[in-house]
Amino acid sequence: MLGKFLGTIYGLAIGDALGRPYESSNYEYMKAIPNEEILNLKRLKITDDTTMALCIMRSIVKKGILDPEDIANEYLKEYLAGGFYGIGLTVNRALLKFQETKDWRTCGVRSYWAAGNGVAMRIAPIALYDAFTDYEELYEHVRNDGWITHKNELAISGAFAIALGINRALFKKDKESILEEVLETLKSFGIVNPVLDNIQKAQKLYEEKVSPMTAYLNLGVSGYVVHTVSSAFYTFLKFDTYIDGILSIIRAGDDTDTNAAVAGALLGAFYGMEIIPDYLIERLEVKNEIDSLTKKLYLIAERRKKK
Repeated sequence: MLGKFLGTIYGLAIGDALGRPYESSNYEYMKAIPNEEILNLKRLKITDDTTMALCIMRSIVKKGILDPEDIANEYLKEYLAGGFYGIGLTVNRALLKFQETKDWRTCGVRSYWAAGNGVAMRIAPIALYDAFTDYEELYEHVRNDGWITHKNELAISGAFAIALGINRALFKKDKESILEEVLETLKSFGIVNPVLDNIQKAQKLYEEKVSPMTAYLNLGVSGYVVHTVSSAFYTFLKFDTYIDGILSIIRAGDDTDTNAAVAGALLGAFYGMEIIPDYLIERLEVKNEIDSLTKKLYLIAERRKKK
């Protein structure tokens, strides 16, 4: 289980770092990029996707619980230090408001444009924190973290779907049944919206054996949470190796770092550390911090199970 915890966070961070140089590229451009060029970066540098996930982990390890106010302070500290490479407009606005009000409940952006993937990209540590608890508690924690920046139901729904996927991938051995459980759980929570619709579309494209690029073009690969979540689940279903899955979703272009981060977290949770090549782990700039924080997070999650 510790290997799956580590696989989740490494899967997120390495996907993020490999996708970083190609963000906003289009599919036609990506077709000409050799696999070796994508994989042979000398140093894997993360973006705000991984940095925000690390902020969550730092807070949980420091406090021993999930405290939204402390998480918001960790976000603000990193933001003010200039640590959020590639930060989105919604997160930027929310953290500026939090700096002013110091109220995590009211600083989140409430708008149509807040339906981005900024919560889904960072949610993996919360899925791990709640690995041994119930879905009601997981939903509450996802929602509390999401509200710091995104007061948008699609953003929260998408993040909850990814958290559910990671949670189930830790324990179940069949990908199709994992996705079915995610879909049924979303419905049981009353989440019947475009996030659910597009995940179901991903399931159908997978079952119909549609080619990956056709699937991505149908599902979308932009920063819209509906696109990111469904394309990540398609990648999770389709690929049996981490590298093949990450390369495929990066090649689809657009929001390459976040799409690869979210898909990478799902694949890492399912397969564990053994699916992620050592040479990529060694090049990751935050390797030591991930090792330390993830092991501590695992112990906290285990203690919560015993309660």
